Amino acid sequence: MKLSVRRFVLFFAALLLLNLSRQTSLVSAQQKQLSKPDCPVTQLTCPAQVFIKEKLQFTADVRGGDPKVKPIYNWMVSAGTIESGQGTPIITVSTTELTDGEMVTATVEVKGFDRECGYGQVMSSCSSSVAKKAEARKLDEYGKLMPKEENERLDKFTVELQKNSTSQAYIIAYGGRTRRAGEAQKLADKAKNYLVSKRGLDANRIVTVAGGYREQPAVELWLVPSRAQLPKATPTIHK
Repeated sequence: MKLSVRRFVLFFAALLLLNLSRQTSLVSAQQKQLSKPDCPVTQLTCPAQVFIKEKLQFTADVRGGDPKVKPIYNWMVSAGTIESGQGTPIITVSTTELTDGEMVTATVEVKGFDRECGYGQVMSSCSSSVAKKAEARKLDEYGKLMPKEENERLDKFTVELQKNSTSQAYIIAYGGRTRRAGEAQKLADKAKNYLVSKRGLDANRIVTVAGGYREQPAVELWLVPSRAQLPKATPTIHK
């Protein structure tokens, strides 16, 4: 009988200890919940790519957090120069001194919130690449030539077009001072026909432009990469 009473007492004591432990854990969890800092979520956005000499902009978006805190933005960049915006949600970075293919990573730290707030709450990063802007190139210009000489010039133009398979051929022709009707377009079409019929180039890659008039007839051969600005005609004689 005494043994049964002792077992009951021990069992009851164990239940009390277990209940006390659970209550202690619950109080501890509640205290942690109450003491958890009110942290924001910081997200940084930027363009995937810009061209050299263009302005590069990074924007920080801070959501949530302690409404009493006035965020202080501290920016750092891996390359380029911060031209404006330090201390604000938006900065502008100069890319003038950067090189083709270089990456620019901006990191912002939002100060003012609890120190326990971690990365992604008060810090964020974003990266952009810098590329050289594609530009049209004038590969050749000639005046009145014998057919053989002109074909040789067009053969060299063909080689460049084959090296740059995504580029477009742009032929700008000019009529002479005599202003014979349609002369410029005829010169441009003649060059295009040779490139298509004799050199096998796709006609859709070749654009012809009647550029107006100059003192003497002339033909310009341009190589225009994808996304490059199209060349403009430069006549010297105007109506």
